[in-house]
Amino acid sequence: MIFGEKPKFDYKREPSRDILCIDCKSFYASVECVERAIHPLAAKLVVMSYPSGSKVKRGSGLILASSPKAKASYGITNVSRARDLPFPYPDDLILAPPRMREYMDKNKQINAIYKRFADESNHHVYSVDESFVDVTESLNLFDAHNAFEIAKLIQSEVYRETGVLTTIGIGDNPLLAKLALDNESKHNPTMIGEWRYSDVPKKVWGIKEITDFWGIGKRTAIRLNRLGIHSIDELAHSDYFLLKEEFGVSGTQLFAHAWGIDRTFLGQKYEPASKSIGNSQVLDRDYDKANEIEVVIKEMADQVGTRLRRSGLKAGVVGLWIGFAIGYSEVSQKSGFHQQMKVSPTHNSQVLADHLLHIFRKNYTNQVIRNIGVNCHDLKHIESLQLDLFRDIPDQLKDFKVDDLVDKVRSRYGFKSLVHAHSLLPGGRAIARSSLVGGHAGGMAGIEGEPAHGK
Repeated sequence: MIFGEKPKFDYKREPSRDILCIDCKSFYASVECVERAIHPLAAKLVVMSYPSGSKVKRGSGLILASSPKAKASYGITNVSRARDLPFPYPDDLILAPPRMREYMDKNKQINAIYKRFADESNHHVYSVDESFVDVTESLNLFDAHNAFEIAKLIQSEVYRETGVLTTIGIGDNPLLAKLALDNESKHNPTMIGEWRYSDVPKKVWGIKEITDFWGIGKRTAIRLNRLGIHSIDELAHSDYFLLKEEFGVSGTQLFAHAWGIDRTFLGQKYEPASKSIGNSQVLDRDYDKANEIEVVIKEMADQVGTRLRRSGLKAGVVGLWIGFAIGYSEVSQKSGFHQQMKVSPTHNSQVLADHLLHIFRKNYTNQVIRNIGVNCHDLKHIESLQLDLFRDIPDQLKDFKVDDLVDKVRSRYGFKSLVHAHSLLPGGRAIARSSLVGGHAGGMAGIEGEPAHGK
């Protein structure tokens, strides 16, 4: 590549390995089907937060996962809600409350199977149901002629030991493996798709929807559309310098990805450009009372404060996002509000709560709420106790001791061993969420239901 000229890629010089991107098909729903001794492809099962527990009473909350048959029968997705299901509920529809502990245990079991085919440096967990495995050096170990045979072997082992079906994308690099998974494997009888550099013109450029491409969401698609780019083919043959001017470094990456170029190795550690710690939740019902909403905000401040202290961090910016209920949004034509503010670096739960409540009270005008998010930015590693000159020193030392005591008790005996009184008031969600999640750290770190092992 010559500086100042449009990049030209020589696939012969690009990394070419046997990368598998493995997805557990409808993972949560599959686990629930297996627990009920039902084949995952045979049941109409939906994992839904806050189900009513009754066939004659509609539940509330999100549909977290659906079996393939439920999706086909009811036209639902994993971002649907309880109201999107037919009601009264059909007799053959199974409604399952989420059991995150079970899913996490099954995830560990499945990833342990993957590790039989690659060492730690060649195995990367991408999400709760997806993993990347580099099997380039494993073919001879399993007398496999190619990556496809290894993929079939992994599928067989996972299904035999767990009952969970897997779909697999194979590629020369993680990008092509992921694209093969998302755009081909799920439609093949073998549930395996393989995309190599030689397939780029036909398969990568042939992706129908630009948002079906890894890393291109709706907002990015809109910006690309404004540049006259509506497909991956057009992206690959667009003006490289225009993309760079519009998107910066991300534009150059988009261009390279459109050509199937990804020089990532699974063993590389990823360091995010900017760090933040936060949490968001969909409430179990619509909240229209300020005092109840404030209880949830205090709980989330406590949760985020716990995570900051565990990481040895203090936040210099706190932000609050409030999402309105759908019915209210349709009438008001507004989806919610978001605001953040600079603060003296802190990880104290009470101080965080005070800042968040200040933002809330400044912006809340009796809207109906269904979503709440808290985020902390401008994080700094703090190894010693730093005092705020604008607060009384005895009060700060007292807050520090309280937080430290609460963290130690919860770490040893679990979140519910010591809760703030406000969590017992109407609107409190932390106790119920802790019980529901049962230790899952994805979004719930700080309110684990049981103590950490070995404590």
